[in-house]
Amino acid sequence: MNYLAHLYLADRAGADLAGAVLGDFVRGPDMTRFAPAVAHSIRLHRRIDTLTDQHPLVLGAMSRFEAGPRRYAPIILDVLWDYVLATDWPRYSGESYAAFCSRGARAVAASGSLFEWPRRPTRSGFTALLRGYATEGGIDFALRRIAARLKKPEPMIVASQGWQAHVPALQQDLPLLLHDLETAARAFE
Repeated sequence: MNYLAHLYLADRAGADLAGAVLGDFVRGPDMTRFAPAVAHSIRLHRRIDTLTDQHPLVLGAMSRFEAGPRRYAPIILDVLWDYVLATDWPRYSGESYAAFCSRGARAVAASGSLFEWPRRPTRSGFTALLRGYATEGGIDFALRRIAARLKKPEPMIVASQGWQAHVPALQQDLPLLLHDLETAARAFE
């Protein structure tokens, strides 16, 4: 799961939205510098990541990648789950996609000081990122941006080519996966 799914699940569980994104940036177990609600949401993010990585539907999705590119499947799938969620948003939420993106970005930007510099998100930049998850161009951009942070970006770029072929199976899997993760998120203490 990437930012959109983490925001969605945190929102469904009544958790802090900024913490849902901070979970990708905070290292270590010490949460004392955060307000309790933010720390809880960071821990929820980590729990969702663990459950996602072990979920049978995710393991099945990873197995659909060829052996070499499979190394990058977890990273690619994180972004693709967001694409599937974004493109079928009305199935999962009564709130418009644009409104949710704006609300999520507003919450994240309001807590921008909690993010390490230079990764402090702006409201407009984060809104654009979230809205981009609903387009093929936005997904291509996100995958290239992630690959650029790797020591050797080329293998991931190659592994992500043709990502669209994975979408139909992910569309079938997402309702059950989100149900399981939402159930776990609501029960998380």
